[in-house]
Amino acid sequence: MNLELNREKHLKFLKRHLLILPSAQQGNDVNKMAIIFYSITALGALDADIPTAYSSSLPWICKHYVKVKLPCHSEVFSAFVGSLSTAAPTVPCMSLPNTLFAMLTLKVMKCEDFFTSLLDKESLGLFLSKLQCPDGSFASVLDMNQPEPSPVDSTDLRFCYIATAILKLIGCKSKEEFGQFIDVDRLIDYMLTKKCDIGGFGDYGEPHAGYTSCAISAFSILGCLDRLDDDFRERTVDWLLSRQVSKMGCMSLEEGHNPYHDDDEHGGFQGRENKFADTCYVFWCLNSLSILDKASFNNACRDGAAQEYLLTKTQNTLVGGFSKNDQDSPDLYHTCLGIAALSLMQGTFDGVMCIPKGWS
Repeated sequence: MNLELNREKHLKFLKRHLLILPSAQQGNDVNKMAIIFYSITALGALDADIPTAYSSSLPWICKHYVKVKLPCHSEVFSAFVGSLSTAAPTVPCMSLPNTLFAMLTLKVMKCEDFFTSLLDKESLGLFLSKLQCPDGSFASVLDMNQPEPSPVDSTDLRFCYIATAILKLIGCKSKEEFGQFIDVDRLIDYMLTKKCDIGGFGDYGEPHAGYTSCAISAFSILGCLDRLDDDFRERTVDWLLSRQVSKMGCMSLEEGHNPYHDDDEHGGFQGRENKFADTCYVFWCLNSLSILDKASFNNACRDGAAQEYLLTKTQNTLVGGFSKNDQDSPDLYHTCLGIAALSLMQGTFDGVMCIPKGWS
């Protein structure tokens, strides 16, 4: 059994996405910042010399940082757009995800000029403040006509995490500093409403590994992990550990009892109960464990099953990259999170900020 990371193949796979997209993805013009982030972050986790190789692209990335003054409003907002083709001078095309993707990319590329010279913290902070909803959650984009959360956008734990991560990147460290831009107490109260009885976070009482990682990371960034009581943390750790598909553990039920159990998924993690294992959930579950319970995280890493699942089941050794499962083709998102999960196990990845360590 080959348990080696095919680094050279993955490097080529990632670099191809920075040159030309596969035809199936060429409609993702508005998602350029996400594509660049996944590629650069994974390359950084593979110890590629990012600043040297892609320094010429920094001015182009920075051009996506725009300032907008709405006709009906006197204040100026700033953030990143996903594509220059969508940047209109009087229309709020900026979004929370594109802003975080771009800022994290610039951190990985060691572009400190942006953070010291180009970044307008006040106008970016104002953009975030206008996206906070009355219940404390966040939308990702503004209304087209006025500076308030878009009435047609979703609001969930992903955007709560993104907002706190952006504020951390602009230098917020204490609750008071975060409070200059957002209502921290309302945000915390909203996230607490998403706690599930069996542990974890999610909508409608059903925990989800991705939302759980977002919530726990946000609590960590805010320095408010103490708002999660010991009993809930213990239930959450148990729920996360139970998401690992195992031939011998909690998933080894009688044949036919769980129709989603597959021996080939041994070591992988589910995002929810009774679902198939998926490369990305190895990262989301392990990241939450690394924040909540280092001992459980270390045990899961030492066991080796998660690493074996990634390297033997979802790693593509022919063209590079990682796939969602052992049947799909490799894609950029799962490649980034597969590499991130392996790096997290090795202690070289900052799971809370979702980039290689050494960025600050």
